[in-house]
Amino acid sequence: MIKKLLFLVLFAFTATVVWAQNMLEWSEDHPLTVKDFEAPAPNNGQMQTVSGSFSVSYEFGGLSLISTRNLNQYVHANFQKNASYIDRADAATTNRLLAYQQLIFNVYELQARNLRKKFYDERGKLLTKGPGLLYQEVAAEHSVLLGKVESETFHGASMDEIKRWNEWVLQELEKLNEFCKDCKPSKKKNRNQ
Repeated sequence: MIKKLLFLVLFAFTATVVWAQNMLEWSEDHPLTVKDFEAPAPNNGQMQTVSGSFSVSYEFGGLSLISTRNLNQYVHANFQKNASYIDRADAATTNRLLAYQQLIFNVYELQARNLRKKFYDERGKLLTKGPGLLYQEVAAEHSVLLGKVESETFHGASMDEIKRWNEWVLQELEKLNEFCKDCKPSKKKNRNQ
């Protein structure tokens, strides 16, 4: 029995370590690099391609939900390295595709900050209905925004549009600065002044 228990603990620990090594959390201090794209690219020789695996997740409940008002640390914008690839060809195209993937990652961080804000602002709904409903609302808004970004950048083909959108997203992130992962939101009264 003890051997089985030790095996399960070791397996869970190993799985967590492997998962953590494959995930990169959004940080303004660490922009994406070519090295972050670890999956083999299915290069068919036709054109250079890129695919990033991004997600926003939350993990809290029970005591953490009740005992803390600031849930920022429990909402994550992640990039999965081993599920993302980038073909490496000419430097200009690689830089454009990398800039596009960073823009998409920034849009996911914007979704995370909007979710953190919604959790904070709608605490009553969060406690009575749970986080799923609020997450779905933010995810729907995110989907519309992401579609617009993809369309207007021609799926990363226009560097000018990538730059324009990235400037806008960075401004929006700054507006929601108190909802960064490591930040503490100000009291509602102070934010409304």
